Amino acid sequence: MLKKLIILTLSLTLVPILLVTTVLPPLTGLLIRPPLHQALENAQVFNIKVSDVRAGWFSSDIHFSAESSVFSADGLTSPTQYAILHVNHGPIMWHLYDTLFAVADIRLLPAPGQSDPGQTNFSGSGILRLDPQGQLHFDAITGFTAFAGDHWLETSAMWPASTSWQGWRAVLSAMQLTLAIDANAAALAQSPAAEALEVYRQQGWTRLSNGRAQTTIQLQDELLNINGTEMPIGLFLDSPEML
Repeated sequence: MLKKLIILTLSLTLVPILLVTTVLPPLTGLLIRPPLHQALENAQVFNIKVSDVRAGWFSSDIHFSAESSVFSADGLTSPTQYAILHVNHGPIMWHLYDTLFAVADIRLLPAPGQSDPGQTNFSGSGILRLDPQGQLHFDAITGFTAFAGDHWLETSAMWPASTSWQGWRAVLSAMQLTLAIDANAAALAQSPAAEALEVYRQQGWTRLSNGRAQTTIQLQDELLNINGTEMPIGLFLDSPEML
């Protein structure tokens, strides 16, 4: 009788663990890959083209190329950069904190041996998690070179998980977001972006300090706040550049 009780207890303990560690990771990958693919292809300013999606049981790799003048030092040519979005998916990532369900650990990496040396450097990492209230949280930081200067982006976002399957417009409408931009002002001032930088400075959309151009963007209740200046997010959603 005791032996049967021990076997039953072990079965009740091991079966959920096996389900969590072997079934949920590929299912999570199946759900998360399409939105990531769509997000990449919507970044039209970088002319992103997804070349390959390698789906694994516990992780996936999305290979893509990006072509833009910001990758060149003078902004006159448009080099192509090759990158990999590496995604560890599922609740096997026990290092994540304060969450019932670890959705994904995301890393942006240069594709080895494909980009020309010295063009640009970039890397990024982010964590996507789900809280008990059904809200998705995404925290990430990215560093890259553009116009021969070093720049940083740091973001923290939260939105209802239920909107993730309704398209990126629905996500933006429900999202709370903070994006901090720390750019190399000297590099931008010597690039084709110099005129835009001056316009943004005059409008208060960026502040120059110690050779850096700093901008804080917040989104909440469909209102976009750029360094204290508010405007409806709809102004950007209706812009051709966002389509």
